[in-house]
Amino acid sequence: MMNLRTFQNKTICVAISGGADSVALTHYLKTQSKEYGFSLRALHCQHGIRGEESLEDMRFVAALCKEWDISLTVVEGDCLALAKQNGQSVETAAREFRRAAYARMIDEKKADFIATAHHLSDQAETVLFRLARGSALSGVAGMREQDGYILRPFLTKTKEDIYAYCQTYGLAYRVDKTNLSTEYTRNQLRLEVLPALENAVCGAQENLARFAAIAAEDDEYLYALSEKLLTVGDREMRVAFAKEKPLFRRACLLALKRLGLTKDYTFAHLESLYALQYAQRGARCDLPCGVTASKETDGLRIFYACDTPVFPPAPTTSAPFSEGEFDGGMYKVSVSKTPPTTGNALRIDGDSIPQNAVFRFRQDGDEIQAFGGGTKTLKKFFNEKKTDVRQRAYLPLIAADKEVYVVCGVDISRKCMVTKNTKTVYYITIEKAKNATD
Repeated sequence: MMNLRTFQNKTICVAISGGADSVALTHYLKTQSKEYGFSLRALHCQHGIRGEESLEDMRFVAALCKEWDISLTVVEGDCLALAKQNGQSVETAAREFRRAAYARMIDEKKADFIATAHHLSDQAETVLFRLARGSALSGVAGMREQDGYILRPFLTKTKEDIYAYCQTYGLAYRVDKTNLSTEYTRNQLRLEVLPALENAVCGAQENLARFAAIAAEDDEYLYALSEKLLTVGDREMRVAFAKEKPLFRRACLLALKRLGLTKDYTFAHLESLYALQYAQRGARCDLPCGVTASKETDGLRIFYACDTPVFPPAPTTSAPFSEGEFDGGMYKVSVSKTPPTTGNALRIDGDSIPQNAVFRFRQDGDEIQAFGGGTKTLKKFFNEKKTDVRQRAYLPLIAADKEVYVVCGVDISRKCMVTKNTKTVYYITIEKAKNATD
């Protein structure tokens, strides 16, 4: 089990859905909080997916937290609408909705850590699912007990352990009926495949979870070694020759990701890159989205073959606008009421930003009210600002519906300009992630 002593004088916020896992975790953390000296609060995300059942879950959680004297924050959303708006599955939209809620709790200083109820059976299910889909070592590395501000205290406990805990302490909990349907692949694994595997091989779940932990350690080490093969050029990446396929393949994968190619490549593409180093000098390999690799004297040069390449789709991550940080992948945004000591910042009137504003990325139909130029499409705005075509899809925006208020790192809408009547000034800075390149 996780050593809770390290969180003395900190605030842990437990994500509670009302199911057996999260109820057990909430009870466990409550019973340990006094001994280990941390404060406990709770967060419930109401996704708006299951109608009245979701509302009953929310009421159940509220009553439980009141009984246990735990401060509760409830965040409500419409994940069905979010999924449609962003072209995502409902599961993906719900997951991003939860993650945004977690980040907001941290940004608003309401918690130092978020505890989720992921357990060993979840870990085994994830590993089995990814292995079945042909994932490489990176894909089966699994979850960690602590990943930044996310804590998973039950990651070494099985589902059976959790049910036993609930029975021992007489804990009531809600049952999400959608989890009992075998229409979904993950549910089939959870309800049918894993129990059959456990019946055939005693300890299968623990062994799969152990494999995930070992895979994570090995993968981290191999990626650290592969970094030594990379050289960052002017809008290109170079990968030194290497006979060791595990290192060379990882170095090529890092190069592609740092060029912004985060999907659409396949294992066959990586195999072609490995073979390219044994071809004649000047040989080329075409990759997705306008990326090309050529063999040079001392390695591969991986670059965009045209001035206006076809980029992968813009990231779909979004989060409610708030003071703090937003991780946009290639760029990280910081919003603060304190002027930065170094670098440039955009200043905005914080009170002019609508309550439904979010951090997100470029979408069709986006418009902005430019200074002295009226309302413009975001494309025209980018053209007038001479914003690099390669970067436009990856620049975080602050927007409400289709109206853009801030293009982080570029400019702001005149609607949120600071005036003599401004009461709240926010300073917005942008920083390229360390693992990104131009």
